[in-house]
This record gives sequence, structure tokens and C-alpha cells, in this order.
Amino acid sequence: MSNLMNVSARTDVGSQRTTNEDTVLTESFDSGKLLVVADGMGGHEAGDVASEVASTELAEYIDDAIAEGQNDYETIIAEAIEKANQEIQQLAESDPNRSGMGTTVVVAYVDETNTIIGNVGDSRAYDVGSEINQITVDQSLVQEMVNKGKITPEEAQNHPQRNVISQAVGTSESVNPDFYRPTIDGQLLLCSDGLTEEVPDSKIKKIITEAAGIDAAAKELVERANQNGGSDNISVIVTENLN
Repeated sequence: MSNLMNVSARTDVGSQRTTNEDTVLTESFDSGKLLVVADGMGGHEAGDVASEVASTELAEYIDDAIAEGQNDYETIIAEAIEKANQEIQQLAESDPNRSGMGTTVVVAYVDETNTIIGNVGDSRAYDVGSEINQITVDQSLVQEMVNKGKITPEEAQNHPQRNVISQAVGTSESVNPDFYRPTIDGQLLLCSDGLTEEVPDSKIKKIITEAAGIDAAAKELVERANQNGGSDNISVIVTENLN
């Protein structure tokens, strides 16, 4: 499949925000395809800066590494995220209006034989086929509470602190992404929580599997999130079937 894999990316400000602080990026290389969804945060519109910087740094760093012949994509992605972390911190330190800005990142590198996914924060990756399976585990306060048995996964869905993330790119001196190497049985979906806050997993699966193509699927996912409230920026990347 490599760089011939088709993808559809879409981002939308949502129904209740005035600024879109999400960034989506797709880039093709000879060896495969890079997919990024970043959900920025910070006052004075700094979140959009953080998400754009993270996405740009990831693409540039990975481009350079591949050009040098490197192919350990997990290491490349980890180093790229760390570089983005440093760049965002430096920008925040140079401008008081950007103090504390940061961003989630979910990034996938897909080639002929592998899918490597890195994640910081609560943007997500899903495998959508005959079932919908969440690949990534949120780096969030409520997920930590679920892990410790303090609340159930069902309680986490409506918990008042469900949007509090435990880690972001740019908000601390170092960042520790989680990595996954899933076998994708259907289509790969990357998304910000503007989608998952408004559209349940079962409906996401129905939209993707019944849509007349990936562009239609991405469009309908965004539209459905807005119809259900559009409380946040909404970003999605949908691939063709990878099986």
C-alpha cells in the first residue's frame, strides 16, 4: 500500500468555538505515509500555534530521517515528538501570551507491512472494520482513574474531568509518547476528542463502514459531531481499508 494508500483528512472549528486549534497533516514518502492529528490548547489562540508547530516539526524531522536512510520509525517519531516539545516550549518562553501552550498528538506511520502509532494526550486512533477497536489509550486523568479501578469506563465517558489530559507536547521539559504496532483489520481512523465527545464509537463505526468512500466518511463524521453539539474543534483522518 505504501504511499499509494488513500486517506481523507478534515478539520472543523465546531459549533461552539471561534478558533480552530486542531491541525491535521498527511504526507507521503516513498516508503509510506505519515498521518497526524494534533489538538492544541492554550490561551490567546496559542493552541493553534502549538498544534501547527508539532505537526510541522514531525513532518520535517521524519522527512529528514527518511532521507538519511533511517527506518526505525518508532525511534524517529519519538525523537520528532521530543523536538516538537522543545520547539513549543521555546516559543512559549519567548511570548507571555503563549505561556503554557501545548498540544495532543496522535501520529501514524503506515508502510507496506507495518503501522506504527505514537500518542500523547487524548486524541485517538481506531481500527474500524467488522468491529471498532480503540488502539490508543488516553493519557488523561479519567483514564488513570479507570486504570486504578476508581471509576468504570462507562463512568469515565461522562466524568466532569474527562478532558483533563495527563501529558501534552510542549508543557513540560520532556514528553513520553505511548507507541502501538497494531494489525489493522479495516480502516484506520485518527481523531481529536471533538469527534469522540459527540459521536459514540458505535456510530463512528456505522458512518465509516457505510459511507460511499473515505471522503464521504470524513465529511459525515464532522457533520454528525456538529449536529450533536459541536462543543470542540473536530478533526479526523480516515484511511482506505488496510486489510
